[in-house]
Amino acid sequence: MIKNGAIRLQFSVYELNNTNRIIDNLKLKIEKFATRFSGSDSVIIFDVNPSSMIKYGNAIHRDTDIVFF
Repeated sequence: MIKNGAIRLQFSVYELNNTNRIIDNLKLKIEKFATRFSGSDSVIIFDVNPSSMIKYGNAIHRDTDIVFF
């Protein structure tokens, strides 16, 4: 996931903000491994419109550029 531009938010939670092509490629990779999943594994993909997201706390800093001199 990280190789494809994902940001690890928690141990098993990733945020991916990429093109539809990259997301489709990730879905194909996940489908390849789906036969190895057990009852305790799960993958949920949420498609969220970035313009309608509301962020609080540390999440607000991921969308702004910070430059230190």
